[in-house]
Amino acid sequence: MTAPTASAPPTSSMIRPAIALLAGLGVSILIIAPVTVFVVAMMHGAGYPQVVALSPSGLAVLLAVNALGAFAGGFVTARITEGRSFYTTFVLALVLFTSAMVPVLRGAEPANPRPRWFLVGMAIAVLVSALMAGFLERRRQAAP
Repeated sequence: MTAPTASAPPTSSMIRPAIALLAGLGVSILIIAPVTVFVVAMMHGAGYPQVVALSPSGLAVLLAVNALGAFAGGFVTARITEGRSFYTTFVLALVLFTSAMVPVLRGAEPANPRPRWFLVGMAIAVLVSALMAGFLERRRQAAP
């Protein structure tokens, strides 16, 4: 009989979910931030006013961009944590939802007036989008 060979120690079970959560947040920010800056700049031209008030169509575009960013982040998170629980994708959705709810709970900002429906809608949109992306990716992974 031969002695068993030493193998590399297994990686911590927390490394992959942590990387997936950071990657999901990073992808979301890389989609949302530049497009938001572009939309606001296009709606206001070259001059940047002190008060940034967007039209309803601009707010709708920002809602869609935030939903798309959250969807992409949820997809990436679910993809990286393939074969593991849905918990990491849920945490990503909760982080995005909480960050979107801060302006709702804080109240109106005079320098950046946005309607309450937009703020609440954005929080709901990012929550649902991230969860839906994670669910669809998990479903795709389970398909033979």
